[in-house]
Amino acid sequence: MLLSARRAVIATCTVATFVLLFAFNRLRLANPTVTSVSPSAEAFGGLVPHWTTEQENPRFAYVQYATDLDYLCNAMINFARLDRFATHFNQVLIHPEAWNEPGSSPEQTFLRNIQKHHPRVHLHPVPTLSTSTGDPTWSKSLTKFHAFALTAYTRVLVFDSDALVLNNMDHTFLSPLAPVAVPRAYWLTDPKSSIKDQMLASHVMLIEPNTGTFNRIMVQAKESGAFDMEVLNALFADSAMVLPHRRYALLTGEFRKKDHGLYLAEDPDVEWNAMAEVSRAYLVHFSDWPLPKPWVAHSEEQWEQALPGCADDDVSTADRPRCADRFMWTGFYEDYDRDREAVCGPLMG
Repeated sequence: MLLSARRAVIATCTVATFVLLFAFNRLRLANPTVTSVSPSAEAFGGLVPHWTTEQENPRFAYVQYATDLDYLCNAMINFARLDRFATHFNQVLIHPEAWNEPGSSPEQTFLRNIQKHHPRVHLHPVPTLSTSTGDPTWSKSLTKFHAFALTAYTRVLVFDSDALVLNNMDHTFLSPLAPVAVPRAYWLTDPKSSIKDQMLASHVMLIEPNTGTFNRIMVQAKESGAFDMEVLNALFADSAMVLPHRRYALLTGEFRKKDHGLYLAEDPDVEWNAMAEVSRAYLVHFSDWPLPKPWVAHSEEQWEQALPGCADDDVSTADRPRCADRFMWTGFYEDYDRDREAVCGPLMG
């Protein structure tokens, strides 16, 4: 009897163990272990995001928009400069959907040549967004907001094409996650104002494309009739992450000023050095009113009046040439003219 009782206990334990193992196996199969896979450093040009997203493989892109032939040329100049600086991510060109129709207009010819000679550039046709108020020069600037609808990408860096790329910006995509990240419009800043009253700039935006956000922007733009900067501030003034303007929002007009306090606000003790600031900057935006943009004809008088000052007693030093402000400023315009001929010339015909 004792032996039989022992056998019964052993049998019972065996059955119980089998049942537990079977149940555990079913549970494990129903809830498989998720292995965290980190993207390779090669996928990000040697850089690895420190954050995770729902996308298995985050995708990034540089985005520009063009609504006329001049800005189409400007966009290609900057995409070529991004190539020159060995950037790793996609390039997207937002343009009016009418240019996709059969035809032989200069814009349509230009787009066909982009497809033929620049396969890295992804063309993205959209309905043009515009406002009927204010300066017609900027009436179609709202078109840039179509970048918020590029939901195939984790993040995109959108910048106006009336600028020149000065450096590789790949690392920008690895900034802390935020739906919108932009620099402040430092040239409009009142040093005595509170942060909440300072304007955000819209000529460069690091964004996370999102359909809901895009729809909110469209509603705000239509209801307000405002320009892109006003729309951006109305929706994101309290929530946008701020990018350093000293790297992303440099204006050519800064080289014509005598007081650089607003630009150097983050480090008021530093001395202005045109060479050093250009070497640190990623973009420079052409803004020298009343001198027109560099693709628009100007008179000799306009040019002379716009030139940065150059004192007779100014001398070169170890870290800067004589009249460094003028040297760098004229260099931007010379670079633009050279790139326009080299990049856009072959795409025109």
